Amino acid sequence: EGAWDRDGRQKSIWDVFSQSPGNTNNNDTGNVADNFYDLYESDVQLVREYGFNSFRYSFSWSRLLVLGNDGVRRPNPKGVEFYKNLTRSVLAKNMTPVVTLFHWDLPADLDWLDASVVPAFVEYADFAFKTFPEVKQWATFNEPWTFCALGYSYGVHAPGTTSTYGRFTCGHHVLQAHAKAVALYRQKYLEANGANVGIVLNYDWTWPLNASDVADHTAAQCSHDFWLGWFADPIYLTGDYPDCMKQRLGEHLPRFTAEEKAMLKGSVVGPYLMNTYAGRYTRWDDTSLEGHAPTFRDRNGSLIGPQAASEWLHVVPEAIKMQLQYVHERYNPSGIIITENGCDVPNEQSMYLEQALNDTFRVNFFRAYLEQAMQAVNESGVPLRGYFAWSLLDNFEWSDGYAFRFGITYVNYTTQQRFPKASAHWFRSLIQSAGVPQPIPPEAGEGSTTRAPPQAPTGAPGGAEEVPPSGKSGSGSGSTSSSSSSSVRGSSSVIVALVLGMAVHAALHSSESPWRAQ
Repeated sequence: EGAWDRDGRQKSIWDVFSQSPGNTNNNDTGNVADNFYDLYESDVQLVREYGFNSFRYSFSWSRLLVLGNDGVRRPNPKGVEFYKNLTRSVLAKNMTPVVTLFHWDLPADLDWLDASVVPAFVEYADFAFKTFPEVKQWATFNEPWTFCALGYSYGVHAPGTTSTYGRFTCGHHVLQAHAKAVALYRQKYLEANGANVGIVLNYDWTWPLNASDVADHTAAQCSHDFWLGWFADPIYLTGDYPDCMKQRLGEHLPRFTAEEKAMLKGSVVGPYLMNTYAGRYTRWDDTSLEGHAPTFRDRNGSLIGPQAASEWLHVVPEAIKMQLQYVHERYNPSGIIITENGCDVPNEQSMYLEQALNDTFRVNFFRAYLEQAMQAVNESGVPLRGYFAWSLLDNFEWSDGYAFRFGITYVNYTTQQRFPKASAHWFRSLIQSAGVPQPIPPEAGEGSTTRAPPQAPTGAPGGAEEVPPSGKSGSGSGSTSSSSSSSVRGSSSVIVALVLGMAVHAALHSSESPWRAQ
C-alpha cells in the first residue's frame, strides 16, 4: 500500500519494526512498496484483465481509526475515502471484494499480549462492518498462527518479542476478539447486510515421518493441533483448545470461561478460509514443547519436494489435497475457499526481466496444486468454493523485505512499472477455457501502470520444464501472506477467486505438470 505516513494514518507495529535497523533483510521497509495507495485503480484493472472474478485485500486498522492525543480512536476520513474508493472500483469491475480486517499491522500503541487489545479490535470491527455494508465476505484475521508465533515468541516479525509462551497469550486474545466480533456482526448487521464473516487459517500439511510408527502419527496430529487446531478447534469444533495443546502446555495455556467457549464454538458465518503453500514430515520428540520435530527430509534423506526460493517452501502438491480433506472431515464447514496459495521462484530476484517473466516454475506449481484440489473435490466431496492465488504483485515480504517475489505480476520497485508474468497469462487462459462465472455470488460462501489486456500464450502455458529436485517450516507463511504491512496492503492482498468445476479439471489436464503427487 505504501503511503505509511500520509493522510492521517497512524504508525503500526510494522512501521516501527521495519524502520528499526537490523529487523528486515537489507533494512527494507514497506514505506513505498508497490505504492498501491496511488496505483490501486490500475492494479484493480489488471486483476480484471487477467480474468479473475474476486479481489482479496485488507484494511489498515491504523489508517481507518486513528488514536488522538486524548487517547480516543476516531475515524480517519481520508482512510475511509481510500477504502471506499478501492471497494467501489472492485465492484464497478464486476468483481467480489474479499476483505480482511487485520493483516498484522497493529496500531503501534496496542499489543496482542495485553487484554485491552480485544475490545479495541471489536470497536474497529464494528466500525468497519457499519461503514462498509457493500462488503459481503469478511475475514477477521489473517494467519493468527504466523503473527502470534513469529511476532510474540520467535521475535522475527513485529513487534519482535521473544517468549516461550507469548504466542499462546496472543492467540488467546485473537480468539476472544474474533468471537466477540462475529457475535457483534450477527447481532447488529447480519440480517441487514447478509455477509459472511470468517477467519483465515494457515497450515502446511504434515505427514508422519515413519508411517508405520504410532508415535510419529501422534506427532503429526500434534502438528495439526498446534498449528491449525489451535484456532480451528475452538471455532469449528469444541469452543476450546485441542487435546495435544492442553497436555503439552498445561498451566501455560490460557483458559476460556464457559461463556467464552459457547461464544467461540460456531463463531463463523460462511466458508472456511484456508492458506496453504507447502508440506513437511514430522517425528515424535518428547523434548520439544509441541511434542514433535518437523523435517523436510524423509527417512532416506530425500527432500519432500523441490525447494522454491524461500527455505520453508517445498513444493508438495498433495499437501493441499490432504489439508482440504482433513478440514472437510474434521470441521465439516459449509464451504472452503483457498485464500492463499503460491510460491516464489528460485533465483527470481537476480534474474533479468525477460527471465523473470517466464516463470515456468510458478506455472507448474499452480497447475499441480489446482489439480490436487480438484481431486479432493471429486474423490472426497470437499465443498471447495473458490481459490485465490498468492499474489497479484511482487511485494514487501515482511522480514524478508524484497528478497523474494511471489507475484504473477513483476514489479519494478524503482519505476513502479508492472509486467505480467507467464503465470498471469496462464491463469487468464485457464479461466477462459474453464468458463469461470464472473463474479462469485455472495451466497457461494454461507509493463506500466497503463497496459493493454494481456494476450493468452500459445501452446501449453509455461511449458512443462522439469524443476531440479530439491523438497514450509516453522516460519510458516508469514513471509508470503496475503497482505503485507499496511504500507503494502492493497498490492499484496490480491487476488483471484475461481469457482472450481469439471471445466477447470479438464483445462488443468490440457498440459501435464512435472510435479506428481507424493
